[in-house]
Amino acid sequence: MHLNNLFNKKNVGYIIVVALVVVIIAVYYFLNPSDSPLFLSCPLKSVTGYDCPGCGSQRALHALLHGRFAEAFGFNPLFVISIPLVLLILLISWINQYRSAEQQILFYRSKAFLIIVLIIVLLFSLFRNTDCYHGIFEN
Repeated sequence: MHLNNLFNKKNVGYIIVVALVVVIIAVYYFLNPSDSPLFLSCPLKSVTGYDCPGCGSQRALHALLHGRFAEAFGFNPLFVISIPLVLLILLISWINQYRSAEQQILFYRSKAFLIIVLIIVLLFSLFRNTDCYHGIFEN
C-alpha cells in the first residue's frame, strides 16, 4: 500500500477517528474518573439524584482498561454489555464496504433495532434507580 493511498480523503477520516479513540483510551487508562477533576459528573444525577443510563460509564471504562471486568460491570452493566454489540456493528459496517448492496447486512439501521435499543436503555434507566438494582449491584 502506497502512502498516497493511505492518506486519501476516505482514509483520513478513519485515521482521525482512530487517533481520537487512542487518545481517549489513553486518558481513561491513565486517569481515574473517580479521582480526577478532568471528568464531569452527570448533570442529571447532580440535579435529580437519579442515575442516567450512562452513569458509571467513565469509571467502567477505566476499570475495563485495567482488566477489572466485575468492577466495570458493577459501575454500569449496560455499558459493559453494549461494547461487544458496538464492536460487532463496526465490524459489519467495515465488511459492508466490500459487499454489494444486496449482500450488505443492515439490521442495525432498521427502525425496529433502534426502538429495541431505546426500550432497553429506558428499562435499564428505570431499573437502575430501584432498590432491587442497588441490592444487586451495590452491596
